[in-house]
Amino acid sequence: MKSIFTYILIICLLLLNLTVNSQNETSDLAPSWVTKRPVNSSKFVGIGVADKASGNNYQGEAKKNALYDLSSEIKVVISSNSILYTVQNNNQFNENFNSLIKLTNTDNIEGYRLVDAYENEKQYWLYYELDKQEYENQKAKKKQHTIAKAVNLINISFVDEKDGNFTGSLKKRIQAFGILSPYLSDDVSFETTNNVKNIIELSNTIQKQLQSITVTTGKVNQVIKPYQPSYTPVLYKLILRNKNPLVDFPFVVKSDNENVKIFEEATSNSLGDIEIKIKHVKPLNQEIYFTLNPDIDKLMNGDSVSRSSIVLLKQFIETSQLKAFANVSPISIFVNCIEKNGAKINDQKIIEPLVLSKFVGEEIKIVETKETADFIIDIDAATFKDISSDILKDNYSIQLAFLKIKLSLRNTATKELIYNSEISDIYGYGNSQETAGLNAFQSDKLKTKLNESLFFLKRKLVVY
Repeated sequence: MKSIFTYILIICLLLLNLTVNSQNETSDLAPSWVTKRPVNSSKFVGIGVADKASGNNYQGEAKKNALYDLSSEIKVVISSNSILYTVQNNNQFNENFNSLIKLTNTDNIEGYRLVDAYENEKQYWLYYELDKQEYENQKAKKKQHTIAKAVNLINISFVDEKDGNFTGSLKKRIQAFGILSPYLSDDVSFETTNNVKNIIELSNTIQKQLQSITVTTGKVNQVIKPYQPSYTPVLYKLILRNKNPLVDFPFVVKSDNENVKIFEEATSNSLGDIEIKIKHVKPLNQEIYFTLNPDIDKLMNGDSVSRSSIVLLKQFIETSQLKAFANVSPISIFVNCIEKNGAKINDQKIIEPLVLSKFVGEEIKIVETKETADFIIDIDAATFKDISSDILKDNYSIQLAFLKIKLSLRNTATKELIYNSEISDIYGYGNSQETAGLNAFQSDKLKTKLNESLFFLKRKLVVY
């Protein structure tokens, strides 16, 4: 019994010894920087780890994490008198700005070196460091080069402005702002040919330039008609303070009224004209306006300015919204109706009331003169003796007349014929031609055919 106990004790001691040796081996294999972060007064340290189970790019993930860690040691201190605080001091803006600085630091860190790497079955580790003095030297050199590049763009922008190249001038100033944006936390100052000495003055110059744009409607007020099958774009002219047209410049366009739907992008042409394209308009019979805002994103699309820099610029500048006014008014129609019974004018006016009843509503109004109408409806209705009338008269003492109606729609301004139709095959009987003709005007078939023709005519005017 004693020998068995001794045997079990020996086995337990051996297992304990193996466990201790295994732990010592693991501790010896993993470098100290994995378990305890190194502290170096002359170096920035970045350590990153990635799980191998996360995918094939775990090495790249570990490097990205290490550089983020390295950048977190490079503190960006924003002083209370910095340009950032003189512009706008609120939590959301500062949060966005700090995120921008962090990303900028990560993307632009240079001079770091790989100190060590370690991996086990589950994880991959990287250890980078960056000499603090070398970083400061590179940072100062890069800052000087960046400022010089921005100053050159600013100087050229004033040459463009003098030459009347508004868009080229503005784009260069925005590019300069984007180049300088990583240094917004510094009190950066520089010298240019036109006394722009810092980022604040540069943003003020951009703002004043944008505020020099004005919009005019020209000599004729813009009028929009509701429920159109297709809409003619509304035209405005964009001019600068020096009276030159603003050419090839993009805008974001908004409607002030929910009953007017438009395409929200528009660009001025080589003459400074800008077309606002309309999707749909409901009847309003009132003045409305569109707001035009310079589309900086589209203007700088394809240029070397980051999206984050443009977002930041919009925090610095305030541009007054341009307003382009228009009137939404009903479609005006003049109805010219001639009704004849044989050779005589039919004073009973049977067809005209039927036509007018089809154009009742807030989207259409009937006017009294052609000159004030957008469209003219011409109706020529007349009765004629039918070829078989004499036979009927001789045999049955009854005469036969037929009614023919010509219906057309024209654009008053352009004289364009928009719709044209002819209604026939309508007959009336009576003991005289006059009575037969009057009966033709009273035919139910007339109402049916006229309503059908007027339906298609109205579709040329309005689409609900």
